[in-house]
Amino acid sequence: MTRFARVVMPVLAALLAGSATWPGAAQAVDGPAAMAPPTGTVRVHLLVPSDVAPDQRYADGITRVMVEAQRYYKQELGKTFRLNSPAVEVIRGERVRSWYENTPNGPERYWWTVFNMQQELMRRLGLGAPDRRWLNVGEIRAEGPGAGGGGGGGWVILSGHDADGAAGVNGPMNRWYGGMVHELGHAFGLPDSSYTDGTPMSASFYDYPNTHFTQSQKNGILNGPYGSFLY
Repeated sequence: MTRFARVVMPVLAALLAGSATWPGAAQAVDGPAAMAPPTGTVRVHLLVPSDVAPDQRYADGITRVMVEAQRYYKQELGKTFRLNSPAVEVIRGERVRSWYENTPNGPERYWWTVFNMQQELMRRLGLGAPDRRWLNVGEIRAEGPGAGGGGGGGWVILSGHDADGAAGVNGPMNRWYGGMVHELGHAFGLPDSSYTDGTPMSASFYDYPNTHFTQSQKNGILNGPYGSFLY
């Protein structure tokens, strides 16, 4: 999750025309779930390329990251989003890892892996971008040179280093908690903020949890396109 100063919401749109509770244990499946989860929730997907061995640490770690983000939004807004049970839908990819990493998709290599992932998820699960039924988070266990991710338009799309971070194999967890809070802010409709202004929409997310939304940002989330998802 790098280069957060990018304005990701217009890029994504143009190219793709209570208190926190612990959800059920994350589960791995070979394909999309037979029944879609309830609407009005944050729906989380982990795409595992066909040549990558399953590893439960990843689904469990992403679940922990989402639950921490859920807690933080409750702290800041007085409301938070719902997760499903299981919180993470683990989907076996149709392609090998190198295909996601090396198949051009988007204006620069930064986006190839995550756009290839997102478009497979959209096709296989019948998702939109945006999708009024769910706010979607997609992660993939692939990266490639210069790969990154972002958020906007009701989506968070993240490549391998974020998945590794959630699994506990890529540095301190607060960095990944803060990163998810930041990208969910974009998915809920917020733009990037100015550099290190103390809000999670700036580089201050690296200081997580010592960061707070402004009242304007809170209003932007609560009155934004997905504000009705919060309870």
